[in-house]
Amino acid sequence: MKSAGIGPTREYLSLWAHATGGPHSFAGSRFFSHRTGLRFINVGPRPPRSSISIKKYSSGGSHYMSCVRFNISDKEECIHGDLHGSMTEPLIASLTAEPETIPEFELALRRYVKWESDWPPLHGFRRHEDLEPYDAGIVAIDLYSRTVGFDTTYSIPCAAGRVRVPCEFADEDDIWIPYKVPDDWRFVESMACYRGTRISRREDRLRRAPYDARPILFGRPLITYVALAISEVADPDAEDVLADIHADWLMSARKDLRNRSPREVFLEKQDFITSDLESRSLQWSMTKVCPTPLARNSFAYLNAGFGSHEWFLYYDLVRYLLANAAEQRRSCGPLELEDEIVRLSGLRDAWLRTPDPEISGRTPLEVIDLERQRINIVMSAHEIMIDENCPCCVELAKDFDTPMFWFLDGCNMDDRFEFSSYKTHEEWKADRLEREKFDREFERKYRDRPDADGWMANEMEPF
Repeated sequence: MKSAGIGPTREYLSLWAHATGGPHSFAGSRFFSHRTGLRFINVGPRPPRSSISIKKYSSGGSHYMSCVRFNISDKEECIHGDLHGSMTEPLIASLTAEPETIPEFELALRRYVKWESDWPPLHGFRRHEDLEPYDAGIVAIDLYSRTVGFDTTYSIPCAAGRVRVPCEFADEDDIWIPYKVPDDWRFVESMACYRGTRISRREDRLRRAPYDARPILFGRPLITYVALAISEVADPDAEDVLADIHADWLMSARKDLRNRSPREVFLEKQDFITSDLESRSLQWSMTKVCPTPLARNSFAYLNAGFGSHEWFLYYDLVRYLLANAAEQRRSCGPLELEDEIVRLSGLRDAWLRTPDPEISGRTPLEVIDLERQRINIVMSAHEIMIDENCPCCVELAKDFDTPMFWFLDGCNMDDRFEFSSYKTHEEWKADRLEREKFDREFERKYRDRPDADGWMANEMEPF
């Protein structure tokens, strides 16, 4: 994306293999193009045939062996029922959707489990709590306190792992995909610990209820900061002045953000959201069905963390507002603060709602909304064809019916810690040192090649 005060984006093309481990492995590839990335995963061998489905629930004693008693509770109610122990992974993986209520949990479970009726998957569960183990043990999930307690001999609940999901285009086939629940979930291995941990974490949640920071990060506080900073800066044309103002906004702790900086809020859940979208893209590639998204009225959507798309677009928005405010000061002189706030607010709203060809004609709001719903942005193989005169490209577009996944990579952002996705200076410095080491090794390896000059010239002009 190009915006005022920002140079042109870089264009590049890279391709590398992507492989996943676990019970079954499969390989694929990803495409990237200019600031947006286009990715496809071509699935290899399928895993053995089996299926996860719910054919019958039993709440008053099960006829199946290796059953586990499951308790699901939210802020207001609790239900319990007995299911086969193999249901542990789908139930835990459903927490990636950050459900806050039992109906939201049931909707999240649809991503991993198919059932043979119109009833919701947990309709056979009884109301109220029952923490007595049954058969192979017990697993209790408290959605409000984000606590999982277990005492089972079957499958141990884990914060990260792999879950088997049914493959829709072949009824008897299924696949394994990775999952990772948010970092604030706590897993404890006993019902006694579960009771105590749940109480303390519920009390803490009441004191620090989740909230949506977007009215602060996108709203009047941001606009006021931009207007004041540009009006007070000595020379808006000085080198790096816009980057410095931008960095100061991101790094300054604020009371309305609970004494955290905007940058800390933005990056808090970025790794988790990236992981979940990666898992969803893999599932979509292999099943050819979009995984169940978050509902727009769900708690997780309304109080959503920030993914990488929103972080990259936010960078462009802030730079656009800063550059425009600086230009306004140069051309019109100092403005009344309230008038400038109104003007910049209108520019922000228009920028968010204007289709941009650099993001495939979508508006920034559309891209942000899809990420909040955890919906991968897809394109067809024909749409990402790089060269219509290239036989390989044409054949790929014909044969690949796997969706191509579009995403932003942030390559146009300033190379400074404040604008990186690293949470600490140490991580950022380590990455820079690693890149410098790679560059030195690359130069050393190819410096003495007989065809080095010609090879480097070809690399500069690959087409």
